[in-house]
Amino acid sequence: MAKKSDRSQILATLRRASLDEATAYAFMEQQRWGDSPACPHCGVVDVYQMRDRRSGGRHKHFRWRCRGCGQMFSVRTGTVLEESRLPLRVWVYAFWKACSSKKGISALQISRECEITHKSALFLMHRIRLAMAESPEDQPLLSGTIEADETYVGGRPRYKTSKREAARARADRKAIVFAMVERGGRVRAQHIDRIHGGNLKAELRRRVDRSSRVITDEATYYIGLDRDFEAGHETVNHRKGEYVRGDVYTNTAEGFFALLKRGIYGTFHSVSKHHLHRYVSEFEFRWNHRKIDDDSRTLAAISGAEGKRLTYRPAC
Repeated sequence: MAKKSDRSQILATLRRASLDEATAYAFMEQQRWGDSPACPHCGVVDVYQMRDRRSGGRHKHFRWRCRGCGQMFSVRTGTVLEESRLPLRVWVYAFWKACSSKKGISALQISRECEITHKSALFLMHRIRLAMAESPEDQPLLSGTIEADETYVGGRPRYKTSKREAARARADRKAIVFAMVERGGRVRAQHIDRIHGGNLKAELRRRVDRSSRVITDEATYYIGLDRDFEAGHETVNHRKGEYVRGDVYTNTAEGFFALLKRGIYGTFHSVSKHHLHRYVSEFEFRWNHRKIDDDSRTLAAISGAEGKRLTYRPAC
């Protein structure tokens, strides 16, 4: 963890970078390249800053040129910021707010504070959520005591006739989020289309080390997990009012779901199933980086922006 003086310096730099464009570029270049800027096209470090002929200052778009391949680039190239016309100071501010707000910040709030359109703010936040997302292939396996649970996210049916019809309408409208939480450690969460034993157990086998101990509720989807994990599979029976039995509980997973739902209901208000996985990635990122300060969390999110792209039109 950074020292108090270092944290104060990072915070001061973040504040200046969110107000001034030149400072924002200098800050982002330092975070991406340090003291050795390199061409994102060919990797050559023999590069130079382009200058304005009249003033002698930096190019108005803060571009660089590579002496190896001859191409121009900026700190945005090859990141989620590429092809964005928003000022870089807006990006820095949005990264900071997304990482320091426990339950997230809405696109409307960013739109008001940065004086940009809601459409631009929404797409900006989706790109930041992509930067926060980790590829499953790059994530280490969860180990130790693992709590697994699922929850429904969405609105309630407006009209209720019978209990059966109300339950069916609720299941149709709500989205399903499945989470695996390592006690005292990281979480792996995702939006899934359907709940059945095959996909839930497959995710547990794929993301959890075989030496682990898995704890779930009494749902029949998890039957047979004791054969897959060496430390066994234990359950709590929520239907009978049992939520804790010694160290057997799923309250940590419920705590993650509580943060997710407070953010969706209280901050974002309405989230489509099509984009739910992005919001889940955002809350997963903040949970996994909860033990560091807001400034370090912001730097971690910015470092995840490289090598990712999100366009309006999906690739064919």
